[in-house]
Parts: sequence; structure tokens; C-alpha cells
Amino acid sequence: MEKNLSRRSFLKGTVASAAGLMAANFLGSGAIGESAEPDGVVLKNLGGTGVVTLTNDAVTQYDGIYDVVVVGAGGAGMSAAFEAANAGASVLVLEHEPGILQSNTALCGGVVMGCLSSVQKAAGVEDDVDEFRKYLSAVGEGYEDPDMMDVWARESGGTVDWLIEQGVNFPTEKLYMSGNEPNYEHITKAVPRGCITAEDSGSSICQALYDRTVEMGVEYRFNVTASRLITDPDGRVVGVLTNKGIYRGNKAVILCTAGFSRNQQWIKSFKPDLATGGSFGSSYQQGDGIKMGMAVGAQIGNMWITQADTIGTQLTEEMCPCMVIAIWKLPCIFVSQDGRRHMAEDLYYEYQCGEIAAQEGGYVWSIWDQSITDMGSSVITVPACSDGCEDEIANGTIFRADTIAELAVQLNIDPAVLEETVNHYNEMMRNGVDEDFGRASGLGEVVKAPFYAAKTVPATCDTAGGLITNTDGQVKNQWGDIIPGLYAAGSTTSGWRGKLYPGSGTAVSVAVTFGRRAGRLAASEAGSAYMGTLSDNPYAEDEVAAVETADNEFIGTGNGMGGAVRVKVTVNDGRMTNIEIIEQKETPGISDNALTSLPEAILQAQSVDIDGVSGSTITSNAIKEAVADAMRQAGLM
Repeated sequence: MEKNLSRRSFLKGTVASAAGLMAANFLGSGAIGESAEPDGVVLKNLGGTGVVTLTNDAVTQYDGIYDVVVVGAGGAGMSAAFEAANAGASVLVLEHEPGILQSNTALCGGVVMGCLSSVQKAAGVEDDVDEFRKYLSAVGEGYEDPDMMDVWARESGGTVDWLIEQGVNFPTEKLYMSGNEPNYEHITKAVPRGCITAEDSGSSICQALYDRTVEMGVEYRFNVTASRLITDPDGRVVGVLTNKGIYRGNKAVILCTAGFSRNQQWIKSFKPDLATGGSFGSSYQQGDGIKMGMAVGAQIGNMWITQADTIGTQLTEEMCPCMVIAIWKLPCIFVSQDGRRHMAEDLYYEYQCGEIAAQEGGYVWSIWDQSITDMGSSVITVPACSDGCEDEIANGTIFRADTIAELAVQLNIDPAVLEETVNHYNEMMRNGVDEDFGRASGLGEVVKAPFYAAKTVPATCDTAGGLITNTDGQVKNQWGDIIPGLYAAGSTTSGWRGKLYPGSGTAVSVAVTFGRRAGRLAASEAGSAYMGTLSDNPYAEDEVAAVETADNEFIGTGNGMGGAVRVKVTVNDGRMTNIEIIEQKETPGISDNALTSLPEAILQAQSVDIDGVSGSTITSNAIKEAVADAMRQAGLM
């Protein structure tokens, strides 16, 4: 048996723990990161467990040695990185995506729930932690971890205020009741706790956290896929194997890799109601962090719970954005393939999801009129579809017709039946009463041509079951003991919500709250007694291609949906005279308008302080960020 373990040579006779073998039986041989090893690395005799165990005489070379390694650059991961660095630890963040704006937090609508936040106080809202806790218990129905809920109830308002300190703007006038509080007023008073960013997007949260952590010295590696944890002879987690090398976290490794909403095998096993639907969260949600934790004996729980059972429409192969017309309490109709209504459209979205899953085929058609489309794409889907739904109509994911009968033909519904349904619905709306299903909000006719329809399915931004931790993010094994050196936060973990979703902003608030707690404690760990050595690191990030520039040309970089967006800005006599996008990997169709029109708009305004392109918020922000970067270099800001 080889005695030395390096990136290119692993022990041939690795001994797997009993817990690891249990994980192997559940996950299946080769289930963890089969293609994620660096070139030339061969994992031998691991028994499918994904556990790499060092022997006492092993000397391991690493591609980076840090106090703390965080896997995942979302809200939880960057909050953990902040607190670890703030406590004096050296921190590395590994991220599968090419940038920081592809996480669940970045893609969300920018809502953060908090009790006793400064936003509430500024709005004159009186709240109480004990009353908030009553609400959490009522919706949780005993499926939540009570200790985690106690902590979150106490700290959620502080989480909002901490984000404000980092530069996130939550306008007071946007404070709203983001959950199902009105239905629980027999238990506790309903008060607004949902704080929304000024941009109506979580991208500003992630950008603020990224900027702050970089200032603090946190290092980031993008396009990196972690596949296995490394443990020392004492069973302590000390590192991560990735497709770009091995990274050491001598004090701790913190897993913040999101959930598994895009792992169809697991969805069918744990959440079959979503099998006909999709995800509108990050594009890579395969449960990798959960798998890695299980492989070292971690206990899992609540795998059947999502962040929020809600509804969406599959607009692209990768994205099933949330269908929000009914959620925002605006007029629309849900009909099944038989052309008839089967539910009230204003049900709380978790109930909507279940009702839709029960329909034939597991879907309904959302039907709305031009008055809704005129309000803008952000009231139709989140993330927003294109202006006027034009791109989606062109690719056949949203349908439009001048009459209800013509729309029915496109949907393969009997036109006479659909006309009867819509006419009857409109008559009830004129009378102000939904006599069929008791819809109480969003009462309005669907009468203004043209008419639109989108197939609406069960959807979620991510799952909410996974590794079981304590309130400081320490991962527990099968017997409830702490796995030394292993932490987790966010959607990789379990217990932070119960049977019913408390409301929009829960997931982000919980991710930031417990990410911070994990980072603080991880930085205080004594660390492993078994040290490694630093390699020559042939797996370093690819160098950015050089671009020739004149003295009056400046290169700026922003973080887009698909990674870096780079621009070349030409400056003459103190004014920008040309903006050229020289690198981008944005989604075709969705981002085209921003890429073509925004540079010219910035030139005309001579400022990045302009509105972005509706439906392309992240790309718009990336372009403005890149131009601002170049402007700073040119002395224009």
C-alpha cells in the first residue's frame, strides 16, 4: 500500500467507516462527483463512500491551505466566510458556478424576513419575538428544529440590520406581509416582516457580501466542483477534493452547496409532487454537499421538505421561474386540461402547489390578459420573463391569442369549454363573489385582449432537507454527535423550516443567520494536528485573456448570470465615447436586449445610474458593474 497521499496518488487501501458504508449503500456506487476529480487523480478502493482517510504517516500536498474552506458562494457561504475572516481566519470559498450571481440568494426576489428589524421600526410596526415564535410553531407543526427556530426568531431582525450594514438597501415602504400570517391570526397577530431590496433582487445581497469579503481578504475560486471530503486519522474533516485540486481547511470545512431541487432521482424519491415541475433556483442543485456529508456519516432529515412549495412555468431547459400573477393577488384564471377551474387562484402558494400536482398531468394553465402584461414582466414570473413575453411566445413556452377560443386551440383545450369557463368567471368577478371556490383576493375580470397562457406546474427555488446540524452549523453524525471540522448552512441543511413555509424571505434570512454562526465558530476551532504541505498548484484559475488597450481604453469586469462580463470603455476628453462588451457568457434570448441596448444607454447618460433592462436584471447589473469598474480606472467616478 502506498504511504504518501498527494493530489496524484491516493491510498490504495483506504479504510471506510461504517457510517460511510451506509452512505454508499444509500447513494449507490460512484454517486458522488464521478467526474469531479482533477486530471490524473485516481481514487482507489473507496468503496463508493467518497471518504478519503489519511493514515498517520501520510503526507498530503494541497493546492491551497487555509484555516477555513467554504464550499458554495451563496448567501450562507459568503456570510460564513465574512464571519470567519472577521474572526481572523484565512478563508477560501469554492464555487461551482463562474460567478457569485448564480446562487439561490442572487436569483431570488430580494426578500429577507426579520422580526424587530430596523425596517419594521422605521415603518412603525410593532413586533415581538415571542409572537413570531408562535407563528413559526403554528406553521411548522412540529417538523422544524425548535432550537433552530428559537435562534432564528431572536436573530432574524439582526440579520436584516447586518445586511444593511454591509450595504444592502431595504426601503421602508417595501415592507410587507410575506407569509401566511393572516390565516393564523387566531394564534398571533399578523404583522409585516418581509423586507425587500431596492432592486427587487437578491443579487444586491450577494454583491454586497462578495465585495465586503474580498476587502477582508477572503479568496474565491470559481468553476470548482467539490466531490469528496478529506478526513484525518482522528476522523476530523480537514479538506475538500475538487476538480481543480485539493484544498485544506485546517480548522473546518463549511458546506453551503444548496439543496437538490435539480436532482431528478432524489426529487422522485423524496418529493414526487415536484416530478412534473421544476426549479427556479441555482442551475446546479444536485445535493453534492449533502452527499459529501453523508459519506462521512452525517445524519439527514426532512428530505421531503422544500424551501417553498410554489408554482412555476418552464421557460427554458434550465429555468422554471415562479409564476407570480396569482401569488401577487392579480386577476388570472387557473384551468386544467379539461378547460375548467378546480381551485381558488389566491390559495397560499404552498397549497396551490399541492392542488396543481393533483390535477391530471400535474399542471394547470395560467390565463391572463393584456392588462397584466402591461404591468411589466416582473408581475408575471420571478425571475422576470422578457418584455411583453415576446421571447417566451417566440419559443413556445407562453401562448398569446386575440380571443379565448383561439387561445384554447393553442392549448389543445375544447374552445367552447374554455369560453364558458372564462365567461362564467368574469360574470362572478363583476358580481364581486367567487361562488365556485371562494377566491377572496385578486378579484378582476380577464377581458382585455390579447390573452395569454402559460403551463403552470409545481416548482420550488430549492429543497430544505439535508444535513442535520446544531444551531452553530456543526454537522451531526448518525448518533447525534458532532463530526469534528464539518459545518453546514443554508439549503444543505435540515430543520430550519417546518411543514409549511413561513413566508418569502425565510430561506435567505435563515441562510445568512446560520451561515454567520457557522463561520464564527469554525474560525475558533483548534484545528487538526496533522498538517499538510503546499503543492506547486497546477490547478490554478485560468488566466484572463489579455486585451490590447490604448491609453484611453479601460477594461472593466462585472458578475453576470453566466460568469464574468467584461467591457472595454473608451474615454476622450473626460467622456465615455464607446463601450464594447468583449466577454460574456449570458443566456441567449434572455440577455440579448441588455447586451445590445444598455451600453448605448449608458453612453447617452454618461452614467451607470440608469434603469436596467426588464427581464435581464442580473445581466444589466453586470454590465453596469463592469462599466463602473472601467470608469473608476479612468477617474470618472
